Amino acid sequence: MNVNDVKVVGNLVTKPEVQFTPKGVPVTTVAVGVNETMPGQEKKQVTTFLDVRVWGQSAENLARLAAKGQEIFVEGALRQEQWQDKETGKPRSKLFLNASSWQFTQRKPATPNQGMER
Repeated sequence: MNVNDVKVVGNLVTKPEVQFTPKGVPVTTVAVGVNETMPGQEKKQVTTFLDVRVWGQSAENLARLAAKGQEIFVEGALRQEQWQDKETGKPRSKLFLNASSWQFTQRKPATPNQGMER
């Protein structure tokens, strides 16, 4: 059995901006920073950055309503994009979260510069 269901809660690292595919489909790509405290003698906080893609009307809503630093819950599936680098000709790839749903977990953005710079 294969399962590709990812759920994350993190802060928006960038202000979402809607773009359109050549066929006119709205898409918003935004970076989300997920903080995790690592166990051990010294509790160390590690931030994982994940690019999230949102499609359609949901993409337009996210771009209109969201602010950098805002906490968000996102659910979706991991996807890997592959292409050939135009300069070097080498194969490249990037993993992103293809969102099926999202919602804000708090009304106001978190305080700026809480270790969320990328």
